[in-house]
Amino acid sequence: MKKILLTFAVLPLLAYSASAQRMTLHEEFTGENCGPCASTNPGFWTLLNGGTNPSKLIHIAYMAPIPSAGWFYDRTSVLEGVRETYYSVPFAPYGRYDGHVPNATASSPGHPGYFTQADIDAEAAIPDSFTMTCTNAWNATYDSIVTTVTVTATAAWSGGSSVYLRAALVQTDDFASSPGSNGETHFENVVQAMYPSATGTLIAGTWASGATQTYTITGAKPSFVDPSASPYMVVWIQNDANKVISQAAKGTPLPPIPNDGAITGNSMTMKCEPDGANNITHNVTLKNDGNNVLTSATIYYGQFGGTLTALPWTGSLAVGASTSVAIPAVSVTSAGPGYVGLYDSVAMPNGVPDQNTANNAATSIIFIESTNAVAMPYVTSFESVDGGTFFASDNNGNSETWKDYWSGSATSLAHTDSFAYSFNCYDFASGESEVLTLPEVNTTAAPSSVSFWTSHAAYTASTPENDKIELVYSTDCGTSWTSLWSKSGSALCNATATTSAWVPTSPSNYVSWLVNVTSVPSGAILAFRGTSAYGNYIWLDDVNVHAITTGVTAITEGSLGMSIYPNPTRDEATLAFNLMAESNVQIVVVDGIGRTVSSVTNEKFTQGNHTVSINTANFATGAYNVLVQTDNGTFTQRLNVSK
Repeated sequence: MKKILLTFAVLPLLAYSASAQRMTLHEEFTGENCGPCASTNPGFWTLLNGGTNPSKLIHIAYMAPIPSAGWFYDRTSVLEGVRETYYSVPFAPYGRYDGHVPNATASSPGHPGYFTQADIDAEAAIPDSFTMTCTNAWNATYDSIVTTVTVTATAAWSGGSSVYLRAALVQTDDFASSPGSNGETHFENVVQAMYPSATGTLIAGTWASGATQTYTITGAKPSFVDPSASPYMVVWIQNDANKVISQAAKGTPLPPIPNDGAITGNSMTMKCEPDGANNITHNVTLKNDGNNVLTSATIYYGQFGGTLTALPWTGSLAVGASTSVAIPAVSVTSAGPGYVGLYDSVAMPNGVPDQNTANNAATSIIFIESTNAVAMPYVTSFESVDGGTFFASDNNGNSETWKDYWSGSATSLAHTDSFAYSFNCYDFASGESEVLTLPEVNTTAAPSSVSFWTSHAAYTASTPENDKIELVYSTDCGTSWTSLWSKSGSALCNATATTSAWVPTSPSNYVSWLVNVTSVPSGAILAFRGTSAYGNYIWLDDVNVHAITTGVTAITEGSLGMSIYPNPTRDEATLAFNLMAESNVQIVVVDGIGRTVSSVTNEKFTQGNHTVSINTANFATGAYNVLVQTDNGTFTQRLNVSK
């Protein structure tokens, strides 16, 4: 498992003498930017929801900022931070079961992937001294929740001076597309709020047999909580002296509210338009999330941050039904590629103020790719001034903010200057991809190529993951992509595998590539696509879309026809390659950390086939990269030495 920071011993349980059956509580720490969470959660949830387990166990989830904060954490950071500190959460996904660390003998104690039916059965079999009931209802204005908890001691019980009743508002969230970077769209039992706070309510630490106490807890509904998504309350008794949870209870889902109009989606996509003023049309999906038939509403639309226009709607939408509404054209102005935000919202369902504002609006961030092509050469090294010329989108075509230009000031991670672009295959689930779109470049005016540099190390040395980077193009504004060039797995690796996040430390950690793009159709968009196999970072730097020098045939990796034999080798290997034109050729061998271990040759070679001997007698066992630098680029071949 990645990013294991700490391990914990199992906390001792209290000895119980009563016979009441305890409802157990599993608290999970997960996150929408956590790749391991995406791969673990489906199986974990299947276990929790299977058979009789729902009668034994309640599951709730806190959205942790591991490896980075996201949509959920921005809304619940205060309560999540308190619970994360309370349990000293070491990694994600992670969990506590009735306050203690389950599966203590596993390689990663607390990891939900090791949670078993035996854990559930053993915990549920422990008797307890309490029964609990939980009921909840909306207040008269549907903006607060009133929860009533009744606790009864079935036997005398003493837990000390730090026993708390904790109450959490829980909701399962589903999205049309992932709100984070790990591809998850379904999030079960997410804690949205805790009342009166994450600390809870201090209750008596000593109870006589038969003692009963009723607690009434009232808390405001957060604006982002959607009553139509059936939120409910979970309450539990926890002893802070040892973190043991003695009993838990789950309230019934809160009922729907009477009048609730919702905007649940729209038809916005990437746009290819000329520079200047453009009229953007789209549709929105209007849904009736209330308990009354929806007969009227007002839809507001416009450019984000600008003046909105009202569009009256009338009809007859049954409870839970949806309809598509055409929105009149919105005028936007672009000068080159850039982002445009559109905003749609609904108000006054059935002529009254909306009683649930959490689902009223949809904001679309679209990218307008200018059809005014940029002249060659187009060069970028991903410095800060380049930030406005790129558009990154995920598997679903949504704009991405989870990839960064990383500063190299401290570690010299860039090939040149201070920044490089990263495809994060280290944290994101296998199959998750990102397309980094370049401005449209006119590559048809002359024979042209794209040169660029990459750096990648596998996470697993024995069987490198199949992380992949491609150069692709689109003729339909990014709806589909055609691959021009691709490297993946061991062919992409140019550094020694590491179980830490791969970060280059010097320019020598990069290798260069050259791809002929003369055949790309006029008006097409060029892009780089990175696809995660849950391996390690792929770094990209110094992209140059340029014309091929007149009279010189472009030397692509394929045209070099590079091969090394024997491979693996012991004392000597032969490098074979083919030049389509006369070129200066420098050949060096570098080790896994970028050190040059052999300078093989540096001379002019004629057009045609060539072989060069590489003396490896003094090389240590391991993997090396043979770098062949020509007039049109540097190309890499892997060499393995076995003694």
